[in-house]
Amino acid sequence: MERALSDKKLIALFLVPGLTVFLVFYFVPILMTAYYSFQEWDGINPMTFIGLDNYTKMFTADKSFWQAVWNSVAFLLVGVFIQLPLSFGLALLVSRKMKGRKWFRNIYFFPVVMSTTMVSLLWVKIYDPNIGMLNTLLEAAHLGSWAQAWLGDTKTALLSVLIVTTWHYVGYNMLILFAGIQGISEQYYEAAKLDGAVGWKAVRHITLPLLSDVLRICIVLNVIYALKTFESVYVMTNGGPLHSTTMIALKMFQEAFLKQNFGYGSALAVFMVLECLIIAWVLNKVLTREKIEY
Repeated sequence: MERALSDKKLIALFLVPGLTVFLVFYFVPILMTAYYSFQEWDGINPMTFIGLDNYTKMFTADKSFWQAVWNSVAFLLVGVFIQLPLSFGLALLVSRKMKGRKWFRNIYFFPVVMSTTMVSLLWVKIYDPNIGMLNTLLEAAHLGSWAQAWLGDTKTALLSVLIVTTWHYVGYNMLILFAGIQGISEQYYEAAKLDGAVGWKAVRHITLPLLSDVLRICIVLNVIYALKTFESVYVMTNGGPLHSTTMIALKMFQEAFLKQNFGYGSALAVFMVLECLIIAWVLNKVLTREKIEY
């Protein structure tokens, strides 16, 4: 076995199938998309090379593009500074030795099991201004003045979608953080207890430092998810009203497959890929180099 693992030719032979699949179904499509981004093409007629015109249009003429960028930033900030702390708090809660903690853990994780489409359709009904549960509860609580068309108002549409995505994925991060907490030896907490470090002090000086690698993974995953959000927005608002919830992925889909503007849609796809790669790389470098002091 050791001889086989040391044989570089044999290792390369086993890597060839996976590498071939990666090149054919991942790398090649990316190159083709980059090529299409320099073309004007409706998917039927011959392509016309237009150079950087699609990128010029993206950054200078398309106002909804910058709205989509801002919405992506909003998803990113909520995912890192609201969703992740909530997940950490829930992970601490279900990691405590208390009666029914397994039941609570399953309840918190249950939304993650549901598909994004199902969750989005469910919340569309909850937000419905006429028959939705949210407005009904507000009326019952004598807060009828707060009732409104949550997904139909530019002031509340983005916030409403952010609440849904946070509710949907908070359990996912919770489970990752819970697994990390379970991997911390009880000896650290017992030793800290002798020095008077209990409660929040134990969390600050033991749990957070030892969980830094897991937190870094969760941050990167949340950022990537925020930048490529599509399904929930598409189902709930389709980018409306007035592009107030438009995301880059949704705009790419609309331009390429609804407006038959494959060249501009490909340019948006290239921007999204580069955006995800660069931000993920920067985050990984920063979080790896600079350890957070607690």
